[in-house]
Amino acid sequence: MPEKILYIDCPTGLAGDMLVAALCDGGADIANLKMQLDKLALKGWHMESKKVLKNGLAACQIKFHCAQENEHRHLHDIISMIEKAGLPTRAARIACRTFFLLAEAEAKAHGCSLEEVHFHEVGAVDAILDICAVALAIEDLGISKVYCSLLPHSEGFVECAHGRLPLPAPAVLNLLSGYSFFASGLSGELITPTGAALLTALKAQQFFPSFTLEAVGLGAGNRDLPVPNILRVLWGHNGAKEYTWVMDEVDVLTANIDDAGGEVMGYLLPLLLEAGALDACFSPLIMKKGRPAWQLQVICSPHLTDTLAEVVLSESCTLGLRMRREQRRLLSRSSRIVITPQGKIKVKISGNSIAPEYEDVAKAARANSLPFQKLYRQAQLIACQEEEE
Repeated sequence: MPEKILYIDCPTGLAGDMLVAALCDGGADIANLKMQLDKLALKGWHMESKKVLKNGLAACQIKFHCAQENEHRHLHDIISMIEKAGLPTRAARIACRTFFLLAEAEAKAHGCSLEEVHFHEVGAVDAILDICAVALAIEDLGISKVYCSLLPHSEGFVECAHGRLPLPAPAVLNLLSGYSFFASGLSGELITPTGAALLTALKAQQFFPSFTLEAVGLGAGNRDLPVPNILRVLWGHNGAKEYTWVMDEVDVLTANIDDAGGEVMGYLLPLLLEAGALDACFSPLIMKKGRPAWQLQVICSPHLTDTLAEVVLSESCTLGLRMRREQRRLLSRSSRIVITPQGKIKVKISGNSIAPEYEDVAKAARANSLPFQKLYRQAQLIACQEEEE
């Protein structure tokens, strides 16, 4: 199945409200967001959504207006609130992971334990709503993978509950370890702890992926800057297929056989396949004293090893063979019948491989006096077209 891809382009920064606004502008259902957020045990808030202009560009701006409160929540308080709200499972998981990462970053910045962290600014009602709204929007859009642009570095200080801190804030830097920045030339807080935690919780990879664009959303920041203070999201699909793997074990039998003509090996190969070998092949090699020889390889299920070894020893002049057990990973396989102008042909499908059955194609080619390759490609093309429908 194709994967839904989200690319976050944040030239002037990243904050929770900007990301919510961009996702809603890009197609997330605002009405559903409000309905889900109402399940949280929070009072005295309402959501405002409007279009604004930022340096001549129109963008969506979302604000959560909340009643003033003095409550300082701990990590377990917020996690419990989210879990009790009955949000969609994936959205709740993203929101809880975001707050855990925030607490971890704050604890590292201030030299305390997770249990001692008091969520001041990030524990406020609007931050809880921002984080849960982003998680719900990601769920609503069905996003599978998240990517992001380089992040803007800014200078200056920010006033917070811990006093005056240099920018980027210590918690932001702790959260964004491993991410790349560029010098923005801007001052003031561009990346908030909430924005940084969401980026990390969504496991955003920092490169531009290959995908087919379906929608663009623009989210406006609160500040007015010399350049448009806008975060963009681009989402679409990458067309990737989801493959199912099967693991099993096989035995591999090998032997170097000299003093055998090509006719002997040509006779031996179909005997091995008829006896149940999964695959069998031989290739020429030169042995000691310059003698020409053949290297035989047989792959089989372990329960047929003795049977196939007996075939090799009785039908060739080798005095022995080597056996080893190997693990094998297989793509799941299926087959179906396609209808061609020359009749029905069985086609095997596995991963990106579509292979018409040799015997069916050969039979149709002989019956219709047509080239084998022409019929093979025709059956393959019909199967490809049916796969895309």
